[in-house]
Amino acid sequence: MQQDQKMDRSWRFSINLSGVAAPTGRKNLEVPEGYYKVMVSDAYINPERNKNRVVFKLTVTEGPFTGAIRTTGMNMPTGAEDNVRHYWRGLAESTGYSATELDAGEIELGVDTFTNREGYIHFVPKGEGSEWEKVDFLSPVEWTQQSQAFELRSSAAPTGPTGSVLGGSNGAGKPMTGTTSKSDVLAKLGINAK
Repeated sequence: MQQDQKMDRSWRFSINLSGVAAPTGRKNLEVPEGYYKVMVSDAYINPERNKNRVVFKLTVTEGPFTGAIRTTGMNMPTGAEDNVRHYWRGLAESTGYSATELDAGEIELGVDTFTNREGYIHFVPKGEGSEWEKVDFLSPVEWTQQSQAFELRSSAAPTGPTGSVLGGSNGAGKPMTGTTSKSDVLAKLGINAK
């Protein structure tokens, strides 16, 4: 991957993640909501935009969206009690750091802490009411539990008119098209629509 020379990849800061709970919950390839294994392929600060925000490039490593790159970022903490520490803990757990390592007191994080490490995310594309994609870093255990529940919900969701009250046709022998008019419903129930 060619790296932009203007980006600052020498960032470092000290943080205490002891006892902090992680939050649970670009190639222009449309990636649907889901749970993805990623590689942290880059981590930098763009000094022309926000000198306190680390930008992460995440490359999907498995499944039909392998190679898709998603971008997210996190502000560096501005103080010892900054709530952004929860998100840094989540990223650290997601990329394989143990509770023992993270609860050791003040630790130093930098570009080499996360790049080229596997991570686990829940991704939500931007959509109605949201102009940003959402990336939540999850521990491998949390990711497995949430992704299995997501798959169960997705497989149990109805996929269209098949299996509906009206069955697979509109009552006139024609296949359903995904929309049902009031007269189709009434005809199927044996009621004449006026």
